[in-house]
Amino acid sequence: MYDVAVLGSGPGGYVAALRAALRGAKVCCIEQGDLGGTCLNVGCIPTKTMLHASELFWNIRQAESFGFTVGNPQVNETAYLKRVGMVTAGLRKGVEYLLKNRKVDVIRGRGNLTAKDTITVETQNGSQEIKAKAIILAPGSRPARPGFLPWDCDRLITTNEATTAETLPKSILILGGGVIGCEFATVYAELGIETTVVEMLDTLVANLDKDAAKAIIRSLKKRKVKVLTGSKVTSMKAGENSVTAELEDGKTIEAQTVLVAIGRQPNTENIGLEDVGVKVENGLIVVDERCQTNIEGVYAIGDAAEVRQYAHLASRMGVIAADNATGHPASDNRDVVPTGVYTHPEVATVGLSEQQAREKEQNVKIASFPYKASGMAQAYSETEGLVKLIAEEEMGSILGAVVIGPHATDVIQEITVAMKNELTIEELADTIHPHPTFTEAVGEAAEKWLGMPMHMSV
Repeated sequence: MYDVAVLGSGPGGYVAALRAALRGAKVCCIEQGDLGGTCLNVGCIPTKTMLHASELFWNIRQAESFGFTVGNPQVNETAYLKRVGMVTAGLRKGVEYLLKNRKVDVIRGRGNLTAKDTITVETQNGSQEIKAKAIILAPGSRPARPGFLPWDCDRLITTNEATTAETLPKSILILGGGVIGCEFATVYAELGIETTVVEMLDTLVANLDKDAAKAIIRSLKKRKVKVLTGSKVTSMKAGENSVTAELEDGKTIEAQTVLVAIGRQPNTENIGLEDVGVKVENGLIVVDERCQTNIEGVYAIGDAAEVRQYAHLASRMGVIAADNATGHPASDNRDVVPTGVYTHPEVATVGLSEQQAREKEQNVKIASFPYKASGMAQAYSETEGLVKLIAEEEMGSILGAVVIGPHATDVIQEITVAMKNELTIEELADTIHPHPTFTEAVGEAAEKWLGMPMHMSV
């Protein structure tokens, strides 16, 4: 009998297992695939490895503007993709070491919830019943695969195949202009690959603040990505050397490879939820602020229990679930969650967008500090960015923020901490920021919000 059994070893599952072990519990972690889940193996880590390298290649090609002569750089696709695999393999070994070091039993196989205290695991050696006082469900998600597409063609891929490929495409059509689609479009375009993005909505990354969406669209077009918004693929045919997609307006697009990046589906089917009575709505396991389901002692975290599919949110939920499962009450309303889009420039947000804030609050005041007025941004030659603060006008309570530019996903954390601790715009402005940095733009934006801008006109 285990104290805690965790189903899934992604960024939510393995963190939950480690946290529970640190609390002194006897823990097992059940995993049918590679340790680390989607994030480490075919998601966040390989994608960001690809993005950093493609940005380096892009910057080398722009080197003359910095005073360097470099000739005609070329992509060694074998070495490029080999490095991606090496990074993920190294981190996967790290997760394995951590679990072993904390004496977490790793059980290989497909787990199925068969009772509120039991997971039945189909292993290579047959069926194994795992009993536990508490169970944490962290089955993750998978790429959506629309049924009308020709999936028997190996040139039709998802992010799983894109991050583990041994060759790069000669040309690529990306279906979906959300965060994932835009990140991969950045990768391929920066490597000099002909890239087209088709999005059925009227804009890319429609869930982001409008300023952020505009910045990403500008960036992709600068990299010669063909962007087709308000367009829907109605059919697709796989030829001998290419794939042809037909759009709703009758136009066709031909590319060697098609990447389907239209979202992810939670892995909540066929894992025994219905048999045990775990409540599911719209494909997601319903949980409270303690990450507990409607069944006492059964918790759920990550992509299977949250519409916001972020690794860091899954990890936080893993901590909350593990603490509660081991008798240490904890809760989190998950209101303050930073997000990042690793295009170039990066985009990061937290809290409400400007549009959401104006819909929710009557007295909203916005202030932005553009990176063209930042000394560090000028030094980097990365001036197409900003810090935008969204706050309630009377008290200066921070409702949200947008950061666009280098290291945006690092810069946003200061504002995240401020929001989590209910600090005001004035307190942000009163905080000393190091110079020269990108983070000082946060202080500058706060000064502007207060009507006291020093490095730009009102």
